[in-house]
Amino acid sequence: MILSSPHVHTQFCDAKNTAEEMVLSALDHGFSSIGFSSHAKQVFDHRYAMDDEREKNYISEIRRLQKKFEGKIRIWLGTELDLFCCAERSSFDYVIGSLHLLPMADRIWGVDNTKHRLIQIRDEVFGGDGLAMAMEYFRYYGAYLFAQRPHIAGHMDLIRKNNMDGDVFDESDPRYQQAALNALQMVKKSGAVIEVNSGAMARYGAKSPYPSRFLLEAWLKMGGEVMLSSDCHSAENIMTGYAESVDLLLSVGFKTAKVLGRGDQLFETTELAPIK
Repeated sequence: MILSSPHVHTQFCDAKNTAEEMVLSALDHGFSSIGFSSHAKQVFDHRYAMDDEREKNYISEIRRLQKKFEGKIRIWLGTELDLFCCAERSSFDYVIGSLHLLPMADRIWGVDNTKHRLIQIRDEVFGGDGLAMAMEYFRYYGAYLFAQRPHIAGHMDLIRKNNMDGDVFDESDPRYQQAALNALQMVKKSGAVIEVNSGAMARYGAKSPYPSRFLLEAWLKMGGEVMLSSDCHSAENIMTGYAESVDLLLSVGFKTAKVLGRGDQLFETTELAPIK
């Protein structure tokens, strides 16, 4: 199986390691390709997203590494777009479309900040109705992905991150699942590949990747394509959770996955096989 990740962060945004340290870790883990996806610059809050100067330096550094490691690993220059981003996507080889922030009640709320903040959104904006909050997240997600037409759909059900105990909203409720499936239909129309994102397993102790099994089952029926993604913010987690992600995909019925290409083509296909 070809190993790769399109979702890798660096010190240019909110991660621990340099881009070169990430490349070296990818080589150590047998990766054939790697894609960098620093958070695209946006109109506010540059604590975790790039600003003009960091974006310029980021592009320059990834292009430098492409030349330095040519013949050893294929390096791609990507970025992770969000609802309030103002980056020029033509500057990048590919884009990931994600949703971390929502405009609600005259404020911008971060849906993956902390559990306390998620509960605050639920209580202050939705009158304690966690399902209504989740449904609104998926409504925005589907509309955004359809409008942006990214190459990759990022951590589709990110709002689950702070609901591991199921006490903020009920993920088994038909209203939750229908809202998520509606968003999935919009992702399919966008033409994006869905990432199976194990980032929360490394950083927050999640037991499974994004998206949930029922979404992967529906995605398979739609004929959608998937790709493994570590969403790593530190070099040691370059492929943390991949074994569990592959096992999940195989149990759902996926036989293949997309990976970042080893040559000039952005995506190629690899057979899925258990990772020991």
